[in-house]
Amino acid sequence: MKPQTRSNEAGWVLLEAVLLGMIVLGSAAAIGIFARTALLEEHAAARMEAALLARARFSMMEADLDQGIPPPPVSLTLTSNGRVYRVETTVVRRDDFYDVSLRLSWQILGREEQADFVRRLRQHVHAESTP
Repeated sequence: MKPQTRSNEAGWVLLEAVLLGMIVLGSAAAIGIFARTALLEEHAAARMEAALLARARFSMMEADLDQGIPPPPVSLTLTSNGRVYRVETTVVRRDDFYDVSLRLSWQILGREEQADFVRRLRQHVHAESTP
């Protein structure tokens, strides 16, 4: 009877080892999914912030253009929500229009990301009303 008891115990130890291994693999997979989700959320937040910065920059250029100040091709650095964005502006004039391109770049975990935005601007003309 003794040898059969040892083989039964060996079977339980093997089953416990397999179950423990499955628990460890499941935990590692859950942590990996959580880390990947957090990284994707960080990328999405940075890209959305870049879009909002570009929108604000275009609005400021359009307001300046309405005052008679053409948009300048400049490079500048902006900080928003603790992240540093480098903005490179290129301007091409075509007749009454200004084709403005913004390239925003930033770093996430040592890797550089960038997004390009383009808008066509034109000075708004105020029409005089006649009675």
